[in-house]
Amino acid sequence: MVARMKTFAAAAVSAFILTLFSVAPVRAQEELTCEDWRCEFQTRLESECQCTDQTNHGQWVSCVAHVVKGLTDEGLPKNCKGKLVRCAAKSVCGKQDRGFATCTTTEYGTCGVTVPNICDTDGVTACTTNTDCVAGTTCHITRHQQECTDAGGALNLTPTCCSSCTVQ
Repeated sequence: MVARMKTFAAAAVSAFILTLFSVAPVRAQEELTCEDWRCEFQTRLESECQCTDQTNHGQWVSCVAHVVKGLTDEGLPKNCKGKLVRCAAKSVCGKQDRGFATCTTTEYGTCGVTVPNICDTDGVTACTTNTDCVAGTTCHITRHQQECTDAGGALNLTPTCCSSCTVQ
């Protein structure tokens, strides 16, 4: 009887050790990056905190905080948490009725300065005008929509200036 118990105990310890070492590499591969968490955050906001349903900005921020709390409980790293909250707080959700909007402007490089018909922004893009040479875009929240459009900006492309994830 004692011999059986020793054999059983040894087998149980061996099984535990094998399980421990075989699971550890899988967990390491499954760790999510801040970008993965940001995309999960965006998905949850779209389902749990519809921007258009918020009657004021405080209600929006409160909903965002609940989503972040849920993600934190699921393992969201602390170094990702603040980025998500700051990004979501800088939105027009709950402010649209007071005239707030997102304004996206495009910055252009110059066509053909160094090499004819090639953008100076990257040295490889073919161009015929400066508008072919996109150097980047800038988004900000504005209450002065006319200033945005006067500067060639586009209004309300998204409710926030946070970068988007492609939901698959």
